[in-house]
Amino acid sequence: MNKQDDTTLLKPRGYRRILSAGFHLYTGYFRRFFKASWQMALLYAIACGLSGTLTTIKLPEITLAIMNQMAAYQGIMVETLKEYAFTILEIVGLLLLALATLALASAPIIAKLKEHKETNIISSPPHWLSASPAMMGRSLKALFLTILVMVIPLVLFLVVIYATETVSPHFVANHWITCIASFIICTILAILLLQPLFYVQMKYLMESTASYWKTLAKGYAAGMHHWGTLFLVFFVSGMFVTLVGLVIMMPSYILNFANQEAQRGLLMGDPLGMPSHMPYLTFITYLACNFMQFYVNQIILVHSYYLYGSIETKEKEKNQLNEDRTIN
Repeated sequence: MNKQDDTTLLKPRGYRRILSAGFHLYTGYFRRFFKASWQMALLYAIACGLSGTLTTIKLPEITLAIMNQMAAYQGIMVETLKEYAFTILEIVGLLLLALATLALASAPIIAKLKEHKETNIISSPPHWLSASPAMMGRSLKALFLTILVMVIPLVLFLVVIYATETVSPHFVANHWITCIASFIICTILAILLLQPLFYVQMKYLMESTASYWKTLAKGYAAGMHHWGTLFLVFFVSGMFVTLVGLVIMMPSYILNFANQEAQRGLLMGDPLGMPSHMPYLTFITYLACNFMQFYVNQIILVHSYYLYGSIETKEKEKNQLNEDRTIN
């Protein structure tokens, strides 16, 4: 079997062949993926560096203030949140910026995957901005609308908790183990039920004719029909990305721990014990680690691409078989 046949998108594949085809395509064309996306990936890494550095420096202070008020007033007081409102908004804003730049940085790679779908080749990008503004906008919409759908179960859980606390005050405090167990169970169920969104998201990115909500309405059932393949592909791909990521991100984890311990000690009255240039070193470390981790994470995107192709092919074959049976 030649290289093009091996990486053709629209073929029925089991989870092993999806994983194999994804690794084969990504490693074989990595230089072209990198050339098409490195500037946007650098922008994403800068956003991660800013948000990570600010969170590392400020989060211990906010956490300690909340814990002190919990000890003094037996509950989280609004004053703490008001006092650190601007810092919290900065952190949230930078995290949203990191998500937005993640979508923008992924857009050139998605554009190359779409080119592969249409031509079965991936050409070398002629210039640095290889993704069209339309693809960037579609990538942004796909990411944030998928996150919105994923957040819905969390919002429903919080509404139930709020309603329960309103009807029966101190219910959460008196039954906190039950509440935590319920939250864990609901989270696991939500993750399992939301797995088809990976297929829906890629279908939306590869097919530019339908809106996200129409794609969700039509594609979710097909995704659920192939839930087992979805689970196996993303479990193996996710484990690979996690294990490699632990190695790549280790310097940032070490610096994060050292910074947080130093900040906690400073808040408790101890000397800082860290050099004045540590925030700059933290930022550079986060930037470098997240830049490398971005390209490790993209293997999940390529596996989603082949998963989409396999499901599309199987669904078309199933529909054709049903039509033939109807005719006969």
